[in-house]
Amino acid sequence: MSTAYLTVDDAPSADLPAKTAMLAARGVPALFFCEGRRLADRPEHARDAVEQGFHLGNHTYSHRRASALSPEAFAAEVDRTEALLDDVYDAAAVTRPARLFRFPYGDRGGDDRDRLRAALADRGFVAPAPSVVGTDDGRADGRDAGGGRDWGWTVDVEDWTAADGADLVERVADAGDRLRRPQADVLLFHDAGNTPAATAAFVAALREQGVEFGDPLGLVE
Repeated sequence: MSTAYLTVDDAPSADLPAKTAMLAARGVPALFFCEGRRLADRPEHARDAVEQGFHLGNHTYSHRRASALSPEAFAAEVDRTEALLDDVYDAAAVTRPARLFRFPYGDRGGDDRDRLRAALADRGFVAPAPSVVGTDDGRADGRDAGGGRDWGWTVDVEDWTAADGADLVERVADAGDRLRRPQADVLLFHDAGNTPAATAAFVAALREQGVEFGDPLGLVE
């Protein structure tokens, strides 16, 4: 039985409450990386997720590629989203457990990556411990690929291109060999663009492959 950690980008969508209710009913913990612009539109959806025990992370404000931003503009996007996340946790009366960040598109800033890494470090962001997460593709090893401050992933079924839930199930089956290996995996999924039914199909397919879901915060050193 392998362990996987569900991380979900581009939250909060309009139907996030239906998804978190489904995940909670199935005992599946998750970390939602939120775009600031979506938080500004739907803070109540994010608050509901926090109140149910889910975690929220920063996915910048406008979801632009980091390599297309100056270091100053990148920092401003991060800070603007951090303020919104703090407001959500305060509204939920829940202590924020950690500051978590994922780059949109996995783009870590190109030539400016060291400066962006330093900006994340200055703000206290934390990432998975490399000793815990499998790193066959280098995407989840924060210290190697992102300076220990951002979250990558090890399994991506490209759900945003799937036609429907059945297509997602087939893609999870295709990833079965990887998922059955002993090391832990960080799963990449998306809130925006996926229906609650497709999300439920994704979770069910993973369990069919023998996956157990762990709390993503357990990966942090």
